[in-house]
Amino acid sequence: MADKKSPASGWPLVKGDFHSGDANSCVAVVTFGSHLDEEGICGAGAAMCGSCKTENLGLEKVIANYIANPNIRFMLGCGTEVKGHLAGQTMMALHKGGIKEGRVVGAEGAIPFIENLNDAAI
Repeated sequence: MADKKSPASGWPLVKGDFHSGDANSCVAVVTFGSHLDEEGICGAGAAMCGSCKTENLGLEKVIANYIANPNIRFMLGCGTEVKGHLAGQTMMALHKGGIKEGRVVGAEGAIPFIENLNDAAI
């Protein structure tokens, strides 16, 4: 079993459209524009659950809160994309290709730029 660590003080650090649950959980759920029973999902054991509607600021909030909690190791992404923004596709592109000059490589959304997090955070 993995050793649990304390999340950053005040976690979740960045406020947004989500609920926080068990800070020791290794799973977080993000919905790309859709809404699920976020409180129920957190009650079932997720560290956090909420929506990410945009491929720039929304994605930055998700990343900032995930890296602030070293227990989160897995993200379950689900739901319908917001038309034109493609936050889910951008998250997959980020995982596959990373960032080049602030832009998510391979992202197809309207504004796939990560500007408020440094390379080490990403």
